[in-house]
Amino acid sequence: MNISTNNMKLNLNKSKIIDKDEKWIEQDIIVPDNMPDAIKIISISSMPYVNDVEINNGRAKIVGKINYSVIYRANDEEMNIRGLNTSYPYTVNIENSNIKNKEDVIVNSNLKNIIYSLPNERKIAIKNEISFEINISEKVEVDIIKDFQKCDDIECNKCKNSFNNIKERKRSIISSSEDVMLPKDASAVYEILKICPKIKDTEYKESYNKIMLKGVIEICLMYIGENRNICNEIVDVPFSSMVELENISDNSQFKIDYCIRDLNVKINPDIDQKTLNVDYKIENNIIVFEKEEIEYIEDFYSKSRDLKYDVNDVNISANEYDVEKEINITETISDIIPENSRIVEYNLDTANVMPVLENNDIKISGIAKLNLITQDRDTGELESKTVDLMVDQVFPLEDAWKNSNISIKVKDIRLNVTQNGNNVDIKVTIYVNINIENIIGISSVQKIEDVPIDLKNISSINIYVVKPGDSIWKIAKKYKTSMDNIIKTNKLENPNLIDVGQKILVIR
Repeated sequence: MNISTNNMKLNLNKSKIIDKDEKWIEQDIIVPDNMPDAIKIISISSMPYVNDVEINNGRAKIVGKINYSVIYRANDEEMNIRGLNTSYPYTVNIENSNIKNKEDVIVNSNLKNIIYSLPNERKIAIKNEISFEINISEKVEVDIIKDFQKCDDIECNKCKNSFNNIKERKRSIISSSEDVMLPKDASAVYEILKICPKIKDTEYKESYNKIMLKGVIEICLMYIGENRNICNEIVDVPFSSMVELENISDNSQFKIDYCIRDLNVKINPDIDQKTLNVDYKIENNIIVFEKEEIEYIEDFYSKSRDLKYDVNDVNISANEYDVEKEINITETISDIIPENSRIVEYNLDTANVMPVLENNDIKISGIAKLNLITQDRDTGELESKTVDLMVDQVFPLEDAWKNSNISIKVKDIRLNVTQNGNNVDIKVTIYVNINIENIIGISSVQKIEDVPIDLKNISSINIYVVKPGDSIWKIAKKYKTSMDNIIKTNKLENPNLIDVGQKILVIR
């Protein structure tokens, strides 16, 4: 006989899989014919972008490009410091058995290490160690049991959890080409030396069936000015997009992630030397969900019959949220700046600052590299220096996180470097994002049928010795009785606290 149940369907994420694969990519930068020979490399920075991902049988083919900003000493008496901004394509393959569907996979890239040399004055040989982060998040429909209809014989173990019930997932691209002017008091741009972009100030506004996305690309620009001086400016490029969605309601909540997939910055000489043309492509990933607290049946059994049913057990993300922590570093480094020199550019590389879970703590440690470029006030010569900063922070793991899937990454860096003669005062704030995904095992049960059993095979009085992992529920299920019966018989004040080796009297 089939047993009728009151069910509820939820669209949930399976527990997220985050994997990393590191690849070395070798490329040669050729100095264009219209630029002077390179005598010495002062600084090279590279920015890897993922343009497309092709999925095939557990393999991801990643197609992208690497943008380079090269500052070099040139064989040019009139202007011996030059900047070269260029890009080169790459293709890599990553094997991962969890990769199945492109819609479930997001791949991000970060530079971990760079090695370069100057074989001759027209070629720069570069080796990039790129870390590819593979995020796999698969949606699954779970059919949970809310209640049984007219079944007094069935014992139920109910529980309550908060779920992010997914209504829609959508991935879209924001792309544009914008002309952006430098501030009025900024020097005109003769040649761009270095470009460092990041996304900030993101926000959204929902409407009936759409969501307006807004944000800013902050571009830190280092360039040669009109008087051949080294200049620095920050340029903000606003972006926006209207995305159509199908399942927005008054209870909708949104999780939105952004990633720059391509960016190019050039001087627009058709207007003037203070106008930059910024060509960009931003990927946004939107999850629309409703947070619901639901009481459902976690386990069940019949006291007089044997229940047969089909079950699909899956680990799902019941709830996901973010926590931010700050790492503050204050340090003074003596005698690092050459005499008669000034700092013209600085940045902090945290690629080798690694977060790990250790016992009941989140430990973030490693070497952050402070990269400085200085300029001699008399000769105009540039020199680069790297200073190692030790990062060693421990955050206690809260109880709520202990059964969770946790991923940690550096979200933002605020850096202030002040020159004091030959010394530098450094103030760093590293913003760390901790993503906590509460994981629970849940069963989707279907086709419940009952089969009569002979209760004569189960003794009416039993003495049970508690084993590791036992609970009153498990004991009651084993002997086809109720929890209330065991609790009353043994006069248990707290049925959630039973000890291994404790004797439990079970009377059917």
